[in-house]
Amino acid sequence: MVMGHSHARTVKSIEIDAVGLNLDSVQNENAARACKKFRPTKNQAIRFFNRAYPVESYVLTTDRFSSCYAEGSLKFSDGSFGKWILYSSGTALFTFNRGDVVNLYYKHNNWHDPYACTYGLSDKGEC
Repeated sequence: MVMGHSHARTVKSIEIDAVGLNLDSVQNENAARACKKFRPTKNQAIRFFNRAYPVESYVLTTDRFSSCYAEGSLKFSDGSFGKWILYSSGTALFTFNRGDVVNLYYKHNNWHDPYACTYGLSDKGEC
């Protein structure tokens, strides 16, 4: 029996619709001002989606919560596509065009994160 190879899915094209946004649920003027500085570039977003891996939802909602986000859409090399919400913490929510949703995470990003060094479930922030 010959085992086939699976090729990693890569970003074929990406669109950034908005950057520097703050979640409506966080009604804080300082947070909104800080989030305006979260402005990932196309290259940074492509790098993120090419390297990110699936994680449980608590990583987005608790462990690495950030109210700062950008949003857009992308198409992968295998033809799948959808919309994304990318948080400054290095997490994202990706919704495929048919409705499936995946939580993603990649830590080593080069964009400005207003909440850097505040993540983690312990008393000491994770940098």
